[in-house]
Amino acid sequence: MNEQDVSIPVLGGKEEDSAMQGKTDVYVEATGTGVFRRKKQHRDDSKSFLLSQGRHGRDKNLETCLDLIAALIASSFIFCQGILGGIGIIHFYLIVHTDQRSFLRSFSPIADDTQRAFLFLSSVALVGALDKFSKDQMAGWMLRGRYQFWLDMFLIASYTICFITNLVCTPLDDVLTSSFLRSPEWYKWTLGEEFQAKFTQWRTAHIMRSLFGLFGWVINSLETRNYLNNAPNKPLNDIYEKLFGKHAEGRT
Repeated sequence: MNEQDVSIPVLGGKEEDSAMQGKTDVYVEATGTGVFRRKKQHRDDSKSFLLSQGRHGRDKNLETCLDLIAALIASSFIFCQGILGGIGIIHFYLIVHTDQRSFLRSFSPIADDTQRAFLFLSSVALVGALDKFSKDQMAGWMLRGRYQFWLDMFLIASYTICFITNLVCTPLDDVLTSSFLRSPEWYKWTLGEEFQAKFTQWRTAHIMRSLFGLFGWVINSLETRNYLNNAPNKPLNDIYEKLFGKHAEGRT
């Protein structure tokens, strides 16, 4: 049976003479009977397109938000690593260039505060180093290959040693602070052999936590790709692609 498509405008809206407010339905006429049947409406492609565009816009906004959060977290890692390096170099200079009594006089009031600062900063710095390692691994260690791998491993080892040596220093840090609180001029007393032995061990651990906190920051300073790795958002990706061309594709 042959059929013929016939388009019949069906107007709607407040005024029927307004064709812009109307809707066109499609009817088919059976040539044998002359009966018209309404043709089944197809899906509104324009509405579907607008909905897909809306979802795409929300996805892009979410991606931008997540990239911003990642950039802020990465910046906090770098900030804490820098603070740890600064504290390390100050304490290293203090313990190397002063005699024992002068050092005890200046350090004992802040021993507990120093221990807490090293604990917090080394913990955050270690998490940042692990985060950097994972991103470099996902990027295939570009562009330095195995050299990048060992650089990241040394960075993790530096902050791990800093964290562990800080725990070793904790008992005597508490003794120094409590001694100062009992008597601010305790460092003038005659110090026993047991204390001297413990102080020698503590001094070694204190130098190590200061130096390895500083070493970690030196490695970060040598890493020219540090910000690009730790905060891979759109503006930095664009800069990276301009600098390194096709190599940037491996990071997407």
